[in-house]
Amino acid sequence: MILWMLACAGPDGAATFEGGDYEVATVAMVDDCLDGALEALFMPQGRDTPQVFEFPVYVPGQDELPLTYDISLREPFVGVEITLDGDSVLEGETSTIDAVLLNEPLYGDCGADMSGQVTLTADSSTSGTGSIDLELSNFQGAEERCPTLDQDPCPVSLDIVLNRI
Repeated sequence: MILWMLACAGPDGAATFEGGDYEVATVAMVDDCLDGALEALFMPQGRDTPQVFEFPVYVPGQDELPLTYDISLREPFVGVEITLDGDSVLEGETSTIDAVLLNEPLYGDCGADMSGQVTLTADSSTSGTGSIDLELSNFQGAEERCPTLDQDPCPVSLDIVLNRI
């Protein structure tokens, strides 16, 4: 499950996300257990090139909450259900993404289940920054090329930016 926390305008006057479609991009990542092998999945052009997700992500305005809907970022993260609710911090859960292929050239058909927590902070009504802390578990593959892990679940952290389209 991915836990979304979106910092929005609350009673204290903090910035609020304006409801609408947002472009989300990964700008940095740390792979704590696979020595950067997942870079090909999240930043395929390399660590110095931000990776914009293929699909825009709808972020509801405060007046639309609570809201359950599907989000799609890019293959294989398509049609993931999310529920958002909250005041100045929106919290939500998504379904676990099962058997995500890791890095085919290195690991063949090895896949893992992904879950995590996301924190997004509104810098203005139309932009924000955040992080996604993923945990990968249940590594499986018929070719038996899955990595041996020092940590299970395997933590991966992404820094992201969010801009209204």
